[in-house]
Amino acid sequence: MAFTCPDIEVITRELESAGDALSAQGGSLAWGVFRRGGPGLTSNADVPYRIASMTKSFTAAAIGSLAAKGLDLDMPLHQLVPGLVGTSIADRTCRQALTMGTGFTKDDPWADRMEAMTSAELMAYLNRGATPIAPADTGFEYSNLGYALLGLVAESVTGEPFIDTVTTEILHPFGLSSTGFDHADFPDLAPAIRLDRHGRGHAAELTGPGVFSPIGGAISTVSDIRTWMDAHLDALDRLSTDHADSWSRILSDNQQPHRLVEVARSEHHVETVSYGFGLQHRLDSRLGRVVCHSGGYPGYGSHMRWFPDLDLSIVVLGNTTYYPAERVVRDVVDAGWTAAAGTPGARVERTATSVPVPYFPAQPAQAEAVLHAANLVVDFDETRADEIFAMNMDLDEPRDERRERFAAWRDDRDLSQAFTLDDVEMVTPLRGTVTVSGDESTQVGSSATITVSLDHLGAVQTITLSS
Repeated sequence: MAFTCPDIEVITRELESAGDALSAQGGSLAWGVFRRGGPGLTSNADVPYRIASMTKSFTAAAIGSLAAKGLDLDMPLHQLVPGLVGTSIADRTCRQALTMGTGFTKDDPWADRMEAMTSAELMAYLNRGATPIAPADTGFEYSNLGYALLGLVAESVTGEPFIDTVTTEILHPFGLSSTGFDHADFPDLAPAIRLDRHGRGHAAELTGPGVFSPIGGAISTVSDIRTWMDAHLDALDRLSTDHADSWSRILSDNQQPHRLVEVARSEHHVETVSYGFGLQHRLDSRLGRVVCHSGGYPGYGSHMRWFPDLDLSIVVLGNTTYYPAERVVRDVVDAGWTAAAGTPGARVERTATSVPVPYFPAQPAQAEAVLHAANLVVDFDETRADEIFAMNMDLDEPRDERRERFAAWRDDRDLSQAFTLDDVEMVTPLRGTVTVSGDESTQVGSSATITVSLDHLGAVQTITLSS
């Protein structure tokens, strides 16, 4: 089947525009567009950025290397990390953690602030009763916790710190000389920026390294990520020849679709989205195989994507909190594809159907935590916030800014009455919503939602207000 390679000139022009937009906010964008064997088109290619969850590809590669030496990916975690005995995640496996199938919740905001946590602190946290939201292997639920535990597995098996293992087994052999984990080693690191609701920039606090480094602690450059993407493309090529080696098999396996996530469609295409080992796999009717991973962290956002059937790869690194690099890459590729397909300017509007997950029922205490969080929007009670906030909340947004944002949203909707449990709808045991009906007498006529997510112990890690 013939696939259509996007117009590279259009892609680079769109990336330059994205860079200008980020620069206007006080940030900077690094990017690269590469055809295999060619020099590539880049911007800020040798400036280090935190690559956040793109790190998971290194963690998965390290575990793959250990599996090639005898690690059983289906052995319960507590047999590999004895400190997990008696915890709710003890019977999960490396394979489930690699593919986001442990049944533990999406925990990005909380986990992104936990990098410097020690292994002893993580064990103490889990022994307090971390809550799964679904049975293992019943669906996809992106969770950083499993990848932190994969780092502990690596340490238990090798007897060495996780970062040392990744450095000696992956970074050095693959020639990733500008990649590491300690920001103190990168004096020229692109500064981390947090944008407030008015678009003003503030310095974001840097974290790490520690037990959560395997989820997103790596720092790298466009040039090094190109090398890493090429290694994966080369692995796929070598696997079908007589030159396949252990790393070819490891990196090829990481790129396979191990757990279905969703099916996305537009009037132009259909694509299946799956998770592999530390990488996402897509099969796109326009572009063929697509392998990618995003990253988001306080002060940074990133995305790498390669197209094995087109010999094309792209990486984008930004330095504002959760910079939407995946959306940027998706949009520039769509623009390049529509131009190459002879329909420049056409929009690729996607709808997605996710794989259903049999979530456990929510408990009363979880619904009450969502209720208390939603009522902070109506009346911000400092004491209540102290009681229910996870430690990331005030780091992600200072209290004065949060109160100001809540007040503006509340006043637009003329909210004055506290919500009750009847207003709370629990989507999962650790995520719930409150719907605010629109009123023609107010400035906002349509309904809006307050979505609250809880961490593994039921503390509030996000309160999201629909626009």
